[in-house]
Amino acid sequence: MTRKYILLLLIGFLSLSSGSIMAEGQYEVQGDAIRLFNHATTTQLCKLDAPAIYATETYDEAAIIVSGRGYVEKKDLEDCSDNKKIHVHNIPGHVGVLTDVNVEQKLYVALDFVTVQPYTWLATIAKLGTSKNLVSLRGAYIPRQSLSNMKKFSFGGSGDAGSSIISLDGKFVAPNGEVGCEENSYPGVWDILKNERVVTDSSACSSLFGK
Repeated sequence: MTRKYILLLLIGFLSLSSGSIMAEGQYEVQGDAIRLFNHATTTQLCKLDAPAIYATETYDEAAIIVSGRGYVEKKDLEDCSDNKKIHVHNIPGHVGVLTDVNVEQKLYVALDFVTVQPYTWLATIAKLGTSKNLVSLRGAYIPRQSLSNMKKFSFGGSGDAGSSIISLDGKFVAPNGEVGCEENSYPGVWDILKNERVVTDSSACSSLFGK
Protein backbone atom coordinates (compact mmCIF):
# COMPACT_ATOMS: atom_id res chain seq x y z
CA MET A 1 0.00 0.00 0.00
CA THR A 2 1.60 3.29 -1.08
CA ARG A 3 2.22 6.30 1.17
CA LYS A 4 -0.05 8.42 -1.05
CA TYR A 5 -2.90 5.90 -0.78
CA ILE A 6 -2.69 5.60 3.01
CA LEU A 7 -2.60 9.40 3.34
CA LEU A 8 -5.81 9.61 1.34
CA LEU A 9 -7.35 7.01 3.66
CA LEU A 10 -6.34 9.07 6.70
CA ILE A 11 -7.90 12.22 5.27
CA GLY A 12 -10.95 10.21 4.29
CA PHE A 13 -11.23 8.91 7.86
CA LEU A 14 -11.28 12.50 9.12
CA SER A 15 -14.17 13.23 6.78
CA LEU A 16 -16.32 10.69 8.63
CA SER A 17 -16.53 13.20 11.47
CA SER A 18 -18.08 15.90 9.26
CA GLY A 19 -21.42 17.32 10.25
CA SER A 20 -22.10 19.58 13.20
CA ILE A 21 -18.87 20.09 15.12
CA MET A 22 -18.20 22.86 17.63
CA ALA A 23 -14.72 24.34 17.84
CA GLU A 24 -13.63 26.39 20.83
CA GLY A 25 -17.22 27.57 21.39
CA GLN A 26 -16.95 29.91 18.39
CA TYR A 27 -17.47 27.86 15.22
CA GLU A 28 -19.81 25.08 14.19
CA VAL A 29 -19.26 23.04 11.04
CA GLN A 30 -22.37 22.40 8.98
CA GLY A 31 -21.35 20.59 5.78
CA ASP A 32 -20.09 23.24 3.38
CA ALA A 33 -20.63 26.07 5.87
CA ILE A 34 -19.33 27.33 9.19
CA ARG A 35 -21.58 29.01 11.72
CA LEU A 36 -19.94 31.75 13.76
CA PHE A 37 -21.04 32.32 17.33
CA ASN A 38 -20.16 35.94 18.07
CA HIS A 39 -22.19 36.14 21.26
CA ALA A 40 -24.46 33.77 23.14
CA THR A 41 -27.45 34.62 20.97
CA THR A 42 -25.79 35.98 17.82
CA THR A 43 -24.77 33.66 14.98
CA GLN A 44 -23.77 34.02 11.35
CA LEU A 45 -23.63 31.26 8.73
CA CYS A 46 -20.74 31.48 6.26
CA LYS A 47 -20.92 29.29 3.18
CA LEU A 48 -17.65 27.81 1.90
CA ASP A 49 -16.64 26.84 -1.63
CA ALA A 50 -15.51 23.40 -0.35
CA PRO A 51 -16.78 21.07 2.39
CA ALA A 52 -15.48 21.49 5.94
CA ILE A 53 -14.65 18.50 8.12
CA TYR A 54 -13.79 20.32 11.33
CA ALA A 55 -12.93 23.82 12.52
CA THR A 56 -9.65 24.22 14.39
CA GLU A 57 -8.12 27.62 15.03
CA THR A 58 -4.47 28.07 14.08
CA TYR A 59 -1.91 29.12 16.68
CA ASP A 60 -1.75 32.65 15.24
CA GLU A 61 -5.55 32.85 15.55
CA ALA A 62 -5.76 34.17 11.98
CA ALA A 63 -7.17 31.09 10.25
CA ILE A 64 -9.39 28.07 10.75
CA ILE A 65 -8.23 24.66 9.51
CA VAL A 66 -11.24 22.93 7.98
CA SER A 67 -9.81 19.75 6.41
CA GLY A 68 -6.66 17.73 5.83
CA ARG A 69 -5.46 20.30 3.29
CA GLY A 70 -7.80 23.28 3.65
CA TYR A 71 -8.09 26.42 5.73
CA VAL A 72 -10.01 29.68 5.66
CA GLU A 73 -8.81 33.06 6.87
CA LYS A 74 -10.79 34.43 9.79
CA LYS A 75 -10.96 37.90 8.26
CA ASP A 76 -12.92 36.39 5.38
CA LEU A 77 -15.34 34.67 7.77
CA GLU A 78 -15.92 37.92 9.62
CA ASP A 79 -16.85 39.58 6.33
CA CYS A 80 -19.10 36.84 4.90
CA SER A 81 -22.57 37.43 3.44
CA ASP A 82 -25.49 35.28 2.27
CA ASN A 83 -24.62 35.61 -1.42
CA LYS A 84 -20.87 35.07 -1.10
CA LYS A 85 -18.96 31.82 -0.61
CA ILE A 86 -15.76 31.96 1.39
CA HIS A 87 -12.75 30.52 -0.42
CA VAL A 88 -11.06 27.51 1.18
CA HIS A 89 -7.30 27.73 0.64
CA ASN A 90 -5.46 24.43 0.15
CA ILE A 91 -1.87 23.43 0.72
CA PRO A 92 -0.29 21.36 -2.07
CA GLY A 93 -1.28 17.73 -2.35
CA HIS A 94 0.86 14.85 -1.06
CA VAL A 95 2.71 16.82 1.64
CA GLY A 96 0.73 15.41 4.54
CA VAL A 97 -2.08 16.55 6.82
CA LEU A 98 -2.27 20.27 7.56
CA THR A 99 -1.63 20.94 11.27
CA ASP A 100 -0.90 24.68 11.50
CA VAL A 101 -0.79 27.84 9.38
CA ASN A 102 0.80 31.21 10.01
CA VAL A 103 -1.04 33.60 7.71
CA GLU A 104 1.12 36.67 8.19
CA GLN A 105 4.39 34.78 7.73
CA LYS A 106 2.89 32.65 4.92
CA LEU A 107 4.01 29.34 6.46
CA TYR A 108 2.34 26.01 7.13
CA VAL A 109 3.14 22.70 8.80
CA ALA A 110 1.96 19.37 7.44
CA LEU A 111 2.57 15.98 9.02
CA ASP A 112 3.21 12.99 6.78
CA PHE A 113 2.54 9.60 8.38
CA VAL A 114 5.26 6.97 8.59
CA THR A 115 3.69 4.20 10.66
CA VAL A 116 0.11 3.63 11.75
CA GLN A 117 0.51 1.37 14.79
CA PRO A 118 1.25 3.65 16.56
CA TYR A 119 0.91 6.75 14.39
CA THR A 120 4.26 8.40 13.79
CA TRP A 121 5.01 11.36 11.56
CA LEU A 122 7.55 13.44 9.68
CA ALA A 123 7.03 17.18 9.31
CA THR A 124 7.08 19.51 6.33
CA ILE A 125 7.43 23.24 7.06
CA ALA A 126 6.94 25.22 3.87
CA LYS A 127 5.84 28.52 2.44
CA LEU A 128 2.17 28.66 1.48
CA GLY A 129 1.72 27.62 -2.13
CA THR A 130 4.89 25.51 -2.15
CA SER A 131 5.85 22.01 -0.99
CA LYS A 132 9.62 22.47 -0.50
CA ASN A 133 10.56 21.67 3.07
CA LEU A 134 12.45 24.54 4.71
CA VAL A 135 14.16 22.23 7.20
CA SER A 136 16.13 19.02 6.89
CA LEU A 137 16.47 18.03 10.52
CA ARG A 138 15.72 14.66 12.05
CA GLY A 139 11.95 14.48 12.18
CA ALA A 140 11.52 16.39 8.90
CA TYR A 141 10.20 14.77 5.76
CA ILE A 142 13.09 14.47 3.31
CA PRO A 143 12.39 13.09 -0.20
CA ARG A 144 14.19 9.88 -1.11
CA GLN A 145 15.04 9.17 2.52
CA SER A 146 15.16 5.44 3.21
CA LEU A 147 12.15 3.87 4.92
CA SER A 148 14.35 2.69 7.77
CA ASN A 149 15.51 6.25 8.45
CA MET A 150 11.93 7.54 8.16
CA LYS A 151 10.88 5.10 10.87
CA LYS A 152 13.95 5.89 12.96
CA PHE A 153 13.48 9.66 12.91
CA SER A 154 9.66 9.89 12.95
CA PHE A 155 7.87 11.14 16.06
CA GLY A 156 4.58 10.33 17.74
CA GLY A 157 1.43 12.37 17.95
CA SER A 158 -2.18 12.54 16.87
CA GLY A 159 -1.59 14.33 13.57
CA ASP A 160 -4.76 16.34 14.24
CA ALA A 161 -5.27 19.90 13.05
CA GLY A 162 -3.65 22.15 15.63
CA SER A 163 -1.15 19.51 16.77
CA SER A 164 1.81 21.58 15.49
CA ILE A 165 2.76 25.14 16.44
CA ILE A 166 4.44 27.86 14.38
CA SER A 167 5.69 30.83 16.40
CA LEU A 168 4.00 34.15 15.69
CA ASP A 169 7.14 35.58 14.08
CA GLY A 170 7.48 32.51 11.84
CA LYS A 171 10.98 31.73 13.08
CA PHE A 172 10.30 28.60 15.12
CA VAL A 173 8.14 25.50 14.99
CA ALA A 174 7.20 22.75 17.42
CA PRO A 175 6.24 19.96 15.00
CA ASN A 176 4.38 17.86 17.56
CA GLY A 177 3.01 20.83 19.48
CA GLU A 178 5.22 20.24 22.51
CA VAL A 179 7.32 23.30 23.31
CA GLY A 180 10.42 21.64 24.71
CA CYS A 181 13.97 22.82 24.13
CA GLU A 182 15.76 20.38 26.43
CA GLU A 183 18.61 18.37 24.96
CA ASN A 184 16.55 15.18 25.12
CA SER A 185 13.33 16.68 23.70
CA TYR A 186 12.23 15.08 20.46
CA PRO A 187 11.51 16.34 17.91
CA GLY A 188 11.88 19.49 20.03
CA VAL A 189 11.70 23.05 18.74
CA TRP A 190 13.22 23.93 15.38
CA ASP A 191 14.75 27.20 14.23
CA ILE A 192 13.41 27.38 10.69
CA LEU A 193 15.88 29.96 9.33
CA LYS A 194 18.96 28.34 10.86
CA ASN A 195 17.71 24.81 10.15
CA GLU A 196 18.70 23.61 13.60
CA ARG A 197 17.17 22.49 16.87
CA VAL A 198 16.82 25.03 19.66
CA VAL A 199 18.42 23.99 22.95
CA THR A 200 17.75 26.35 25.85
CA ASP A 201 15.99 26.53 29.21
CA SER A 202 12.22 26.18 29.53
CA SER A 203 11.55 29.88 30.16
CA ALA A 204 13.45 31.02 27.08
CA CYS A 205 11.88 28.21 25.08
CA SER A 206 8.32 29.23 26.01
CA SER A 207 9.06 32.86 25.16
CA LEU A 208 9.71 31.88 21.54
CA PHE A 209 6.00 31.09 21.20
CA GLY A 210 4.60 33.82 23.45
CA LYS A 211 1.45 35.68 22.51
